[in-house]
Amino acid sequence: MTGRRLTLLLILLLAFVLRVHEIDAQSLWYDEGVTAQVARLGVGELARWTADDIQPPLYYLLVGGWLRFVPFGELTLRLPSAFFGLLLVPLLWALGRRLWDEGAGLLTALVATVSPLMVYYAQEARMYTLLLMWVSLAALAAVRWQVVRGRRAWAATFLYALAGLAAMYTHYFAGFALLALALYWLIMWWLNRRDGRGFVQWLLAHVLIGVGYLPWLPAMLHRFAVDRSYWSGTLKLGEALVDVGINFTTGATEVMLEKDAQVWLPWLGLATLLWMVAVGGGRRSRRQRPLLLLALWLFLPVAMILVLAYRTPKFNARYLMISWPAWALLAGGGINRLWQRRAHLPAAAAHLPGIARPLAFFSLMLVLVPATLGLRNWFYDDNFAKSAWREAITEMYRHRQEDEVALLVSGHAYPVFDTYLPPRFGVPRVRLPEMEILDVTQVLGWEETADALNRLAGQYGGLWLFRWQDEVADPAQVTRILLERWADSQPTPSFAYIGLDHYRFRPGVRFPSRPPFLLHGQDFADLLRLVGIEPTATGIWLYWQALAQNLPDLHVALRLRDARGQVLWQGDMRPVGYDFPTTRWQKGETYPVFIEVPEISRAARLSLQVYRAPGEQMVGQYELDVRVEG
Repeated sequence: MTGRRLTLLLILLLAFVLRVHEIDAQSLWYDEGVTAQVARLGVGELARWTADDIQPPLYYLLVGGWLRFVPFGELTLRLPSAFFGLLLVPLLWALGRRLWDEGAGLLTALVATVSPLMVYYAQEARMYTLLLMWVSLAALAAVRWQVVRGRRAWAATFLYALAGLAAMYTHYFAGFALLALALYWLIMWWLNRRDGRGFVQWLLAHVLIGVGYLPWLPAMLHRFAVDRSYWSGTLKLGEALVDVGINFTTGATEVMLEKDAQVWLPWLGLATLLWMVAVGGGRRSRRQRPLLLLALWLFLPVAMILVLAYRTPKFNARYLMISWPAWALLAGGGINRLWQRRAHLPAAAAHLPGIARPLAFFSLMLVLVPATLGLRNWFYDDNFAKSAWREAITEMYRHRQEDEVALLVSGHAYPVFDTYLPPRFGVPRVRLPEMEILDVTQVLGWEETADALNRLAGQYGGLWLFRWQDEVADPAQVTRILLERWADSQPTPSFAYIGLDHYRFRPGVRFPSRPPFLLHGQDFADLLRLVGIEPTATGIWLYWQALAQNLPDLHVALRLRDARGQVLWQGDMRPVGYDFPTTRWQKGETYPVFIEVPEISRAARLSLQVYRAPGEQMVGQYELDVRVEG
């Protein structure tokens, strides 16, 4: 066995160890709960479910087939992702070797092996490592097609079509990566061959993908048309690009704090530019044009997805993960060419003796050091843990009384709850709001929540409240406000990234269907109404109601003065807080907010001015006297 083959085996061994180490140590979180639920459905029901979901069915079918032969658990559910993530390493090695040489392939494999991002998703029961495997296989087929003829060219054509079609049935965003690969293939055909057979092969590969995807195309188009899991608004492109940069290079924010990752980002950005310069020349580079492939693969999907996401400010850097292999190849190829002193360095630096290898070593350290820090965080720092559903459900199950119910807010979190506590265990659970998939238009208000709690109080003696993504479903925290005020809170421990509260209902309790201390109602331009004000010894409750759907982003200027005119408190804010703009309010629902005023006097005067932001056009103003009783 040659030294380089032994090196590859050692890299693969390290990749295996990193991907299975502590793989079942953490709880499944919501997305993995969805995998657990969907993968165990029958084929027909699975197809119907995924047709209404945001992901196509192939990954679930593969995991479901695997689960038929192994006992269910965190380990077995996550092992397919680890397997696909492990296969990605030799695929990227082969790509680096094809584009440059063995050394570039080994360095690319090393980058993929130690990448905290790749380790993280290899330990998550989701489709991302499978997606990257298919896209990388398609890229390898496209690169191989450039240098083979005859039957081998046809084999590369069909391999590309198979991998591309599988990628499309794994994740909808695969199409953006395939577009980049299709352009690379077509440009290379034009530059090097321009023969009729080559064009037919290129065309056939993409026709096969298109025809093979026709059965699922209506489901994809319908999903994009009706998807309501995103807020309205616009994406902050600058912030999104920074998120993508730190995610690709350091694995932030999954395994590293954003502020720590941003320390590394400028240096890694400079290294990336250096690698692009390094891989741009050479005889083999002219034949394969790796920089063309990597530029298209790295930048085209990113640009197109950011344009698509511009009108939806909900964004996660993982949406762009299909371009990550291009960055890994750029790192491996660039470091290798610098080490071999084959880089085309800028003229100002080309005359400096020995500069290439120090640059190669320095840029390799820029990859390995933050990767090591990220892996340490992932394996040993609880601040980077997944949502602790397993631990929270265990706590509830051990201490639950027979007359208590589990309440899930948001209701769409039921897949992970049911994974750990299936209905056969006899623990009643209620979802609020009642929805299968996240819908940002289903926002809890006072009336709906009070009615639901009254129904529960009539059937049960207490409840366990599981709060996950409640900032989406219950941004005004109506559920907790009602329970804290009209039920008895019991002590519960805290858990990572999930809220757990325990309450006992008071005998004969009735949660008020309308807020206390109602006014006759003060309207502001037929947009919203102040329906109630409740002064307390520590502050004031305000109760707002939407009078129309699709409100503009309204703000309110508040000022509270005592009897002598001295300002006790003032501020400008969204009526119910920054994270719950009026653009998300539902017509007819009431939302509470508490204004803490530590030095409130028994008698004070409150003035409110409602205006549109950011133009600050006045909508209306109102003043009234408030009095703290007792």
